[in-house]
Amino acid sequence: MVKRYKSTFKIILKMTNNRNKTLFIMYKKVKEWYEQEEDADLNIEKIHINTKLGSYTSGGCGIGASLFAGLLASGVFSYIDNYVSKLGTTSLIVYVISTLFFGFKILSNEDDKVEMYNMFLEVLNTLEEHKAHSKK
Repeated sequence: MVKRYKSTFKIILKMTNNRNKTLFIMYKKVKEWYEQEEDADLNIEKIHINTKLGSYTSGGCGIGASLFAGLLASGVFSYIDNYVSKLGTTSLIVYVISTLFFGFKILSNEDDKVEMYNMFLEVLNTLEEHKAHSKK
């Protein structure tokens, strides 16, 4: 479902060139996909999605961002200890700019994943409500 979502999202975003429209269309598509899967257990899907979201929501960021922050911190301290007089300020500026670029890229990717998993969860909740109302 995740691969299907990502590829479809990219295609629709290129066609609409509007992120909000794309999200609206993707909501409908995800709902259709879940409705087509007759053997899907909504509770198991919700548990799986909540597990995926847990790594992002409980720590504030996912594993990639946490790992990047740790590597960045160790790199800065290592740089300060060993190379501050040898390499100079130019290399420090290049290091800071490159780490900021990669940091923003990692956080942007993780934000997209959180958005995707939240959409999945919202669709599952909606389908569960419809299923409950149709039984009455």
